[in-house]
Amino acid sequence: MKIIKTTLAALLAASLLGCAASPSVVVAKDVAVTAPVCCNAYSEFSWVPMLGDSIDFVIDEYSKVGQFSDGKSYYAGFALPNNVERMQVDVKSLMKSAGVFAPKILLLDPQFKPVKTIELDDFNVKPSNILSLSSYQHRFEMDQQTTPYMVIYSPLKYREGNITIPHPERVRAEELGLARPMVTDPVIQHQKFGSLELDLKPLNLRSYRADEFVVPASTKAPVNTSVNTPANAVVAPVPVAAAVTTQQPSIEKANSPKMLSESEAFYNAQIKAAVEKNDMHKALQLLDEAKRAGSSTAEATFIQLIKK
Repeated sequence: MKIIKTTLAALLAASLLGCAASPSVVVAKDVAVTAPVCCNAYSEFSWVPMLGDSIDFVIDEYSKVGQFSDGKSYYAGFALPNNVERMQVDVKSLMKSAGVFAPKILLLDPQFKPVKTIELDDFNVKPSNILSLSSYQHRFEMDQQTTPYMVIYSPLKYREGNITIPHPERVRAEELGLARPMVTDPVIQHQKFGSLELDLKPLNLRSYRADEFVVPASTKAPVNTSVNTPANAVVAPVPVAAAVTTQQPSIEKANSPKMLSESEAFYNAQIKAAVEKNDMHKALQLLDEAKRAGSSTAEATFIQLIKK
């Protein structure tokens, strides 16, 4: 029975990997980044609040492009929510038919200065299993006082490479002590785009004042911005390091800047995912955070979902 179960698992893992991982499939290799840079400084980057217990996202042609010390790259930026002092973060970059995003991570301090770098060599390679694809994975911690911001990108030297992963049939044979089959291990190309996941586990929560939810436009960390519009949005909740820098009184909710469309879409997608999982507690938490951040569509989205 154990052999049957192991064989079934190997077959399902192979189906997940699929023809995408076959060496006969030729994937176009285009690692150049020609899109214009969005920002001249990390403080102008776009930040997504790290809410909930997981975030699935893609880095694609619609993502922002940043200028880094090792060149241009599409990137994703994340910030600790205001009620979390320390967060355990698991980053996964999934290996698919189109390739894999080979990640490099920068952790920034409250002044947006890099204080820690996580290179590709620091990542482990997790083979595919019955439920998931092979992936690059790494676990680390973020801290509100020292590393409240995270940037994920892929420098050119990473994008030009590839990785060879074990064929599911070879893994099965090794587990069962059988002779190695006549298979070729798949080669996955590194690409400038990819699918990634964040698994989030708060380690320490913190209390905060109500006036830390909204930060004057001149001092906040923007949700989505560019060089020409460095401060047009409010992050909710913003990292406390950004909130405590201001000496101005809090702004009334009615006078808060309108949330940008990208942030509206992010909150609505997270609310929808929570409702579909029947996790109403999480959905209500996300709704509350979105409304505090100035969302005009989150409540209508939530009501529409629960009426279905």
